[in-house]
Amino acid sequence: MIRDKAIFYGKGKAENRKTYFCVLNNFLDDYKASKEEKAKAKAKNLTVFFELYDDDDIKYYSGYANEELMEENDLDMFSILDMATADSGCTYMKTRSSTGRMEIL
Repeated sequence: MIRDKAIFYGKGKAENRKTYFCVLNNFLDDYKASKEEKAKAKAKNLTVFFELYDDDDIKYYSGYANEELMEENDLDMFSILDMATADSGCTYMKTRSSTGRMEIL
């Protein structure tokens, strides 16, 4: 899913590209996003923080999503989990609520 850099997922090319979400951190490979990658996520209005886990409660990845843009394009937060399940065996995700607490989706 992610190796040595943050991955941004979306649709379109170049300046017209819509970015739905990004995976910034890979805890399996000890990769943490650079300041530039974090700034890119913020600039693309990716504001909903998420974490992806397996059924042994091991955190695999974390990143940010633009939930509104995803919904406008017939996607939801489960789309991220579906991809991580197929790719890495993740079984659940947590998102940060408006109160700042991490909650299972």
